[in-house]
Amino acid sequence: MNPAKTDDKSKESLHKDFWDNLHAELAKTKNAFSMTDILSYIEKNFIFSLFYRGASHKEINAFKNILGIKDLGYIILFEFLPENNTDIIDFDIDELSMYHFIKNELRGISTTIGPIVHNRFCILISDNAYAPVSDIDNWKSDSMSIAVRLLKAIEARIQVPLTAGIGNEHSIHSIYTSYFEALSCIQYSNPGEAIHVKDLESHERYYNFEYKEAERNMMEAVRHRKPDAFNYFMVMMNRIGPLNDAAKRNKIIESLVLASHASRMGSMNETDYFDYTSHINTLMSLQGQQLIEWAFQQFLDITGQVKKQTTIDYSNKIVQAAKEYLEAHYTEEISLEDVAEYVNISPQYFSKLIKKHTGLNFIDWLSMLRVNKAKELLANSYLTVKEVCYMVGYKDPNYFSRIFKKKIGLTPSEYIKKNTFQ
Repeated sequence: MNPAKTDDKSKESLHKDFWDNLHAELAKTKNAFSMTDILSYIEKNFIFSLFYRGASHKEINAFKNILGIKDLGYIILFEFLPENNTDIIDFDIDELSMYHFIKNELRGISTTIGPIVHNRFCILISDNAYAPVSDIDNWKSDSMSIAVRLLKAIEARIQVPLTAGIGNEHSIHSIYTSYFEALSCIQYSNPGEAIHVKDLESHERYYNFEYKEAERNMMEAVRHRKPDAFNYFMVMMNRIGPLNDAAKRNKIIESLVLASHASRMGSMNETDYFDYTSHINTLMSLQGQQLIEWAFQQFLDITGQVKKQTTIDYSNKIVQAAKEYLEAHYTEEISLEDVAEYVNISPQYFSKLIKKHTGLNFIDWLSMLRVNKAKELLANSYLTVKEVCYMVGYKDPNYFSRIFKKKIGLTPSEYIKKNTFQ
């Protein structure tokens, strides 16, 4: 069996399941829907999956094919500003009518429109090529023009003030970064105003506000055992990136002490305490990006004690990207260093990251994936054990059988018999 054909079948199955579910939902209503109406539901589903549920790379590719989304894009995030200044929309908005209105206003531009969540909604503008360095200012000006034009048009239509934030252009597979950039802009925008993330540096409060906000959210997430603590810590490390090494060291010590304190709240376990004095020599020997990587490793050690890993958590985007890479290359000879290079982090940091989020070391994680693929092939084909062994990336059938039995409790031959005569 050709693994590429297996991937094609998986994609076909994903498409079929998606359309079947959509058809069932639409069948519940007596309203007549046009193809554009149906596309509005698909677009909202896609955007919701991206930013609120966590879409896999396979899902993103499926939606890209369905909606004709291009490889690159940026996010414009809009926020309604009700008179009572709450995050609850207390006026009626017909989302389908609004969808058609926006599509008409931005006709000729590749747009994907998300749902209204609380008092916000976002639009993905997609393209196929990065703007040349010499044309960055024009690209930014164009994106600002689109955001302001649409903001004014919507305000005139519903008579409610809006604000907007615009993120940078990114690959569709990492477009969540553009969403967070746009979200950062919202807190600086006045009613009727749009701000681009490139303009945030002009706001004197930007550095301290974002760092302090991320610090507060990081501590809260660590204290409540939430996985997004890592994302807030990443924001903090990104913000101290431009500082000199001495300032970096001070900020890193401060942030790790706070993370340790948050992890110990409600607990008297002194072994969890981060003793920064024992790390002074190491800190002084590191420079630049080495300091940031060391900080991430220490943070994972601290927060790894907060919650025992019982299930694999793919919410972290780096772990999710690594999973997708393994699924595409598990038939090949592959090492931890190969995957670390693909996700663009050091092997040491990557090793700690996957241990925290999967509860497994790299070899066990790859073995689990290969054995699961082998189970599918053994149960649903007439392939021999030796053929399956080679197809899932092992070179020695005897070694493959030992790994399979260790993971499943049966040899491959026993597994075939069990699934054949059940």
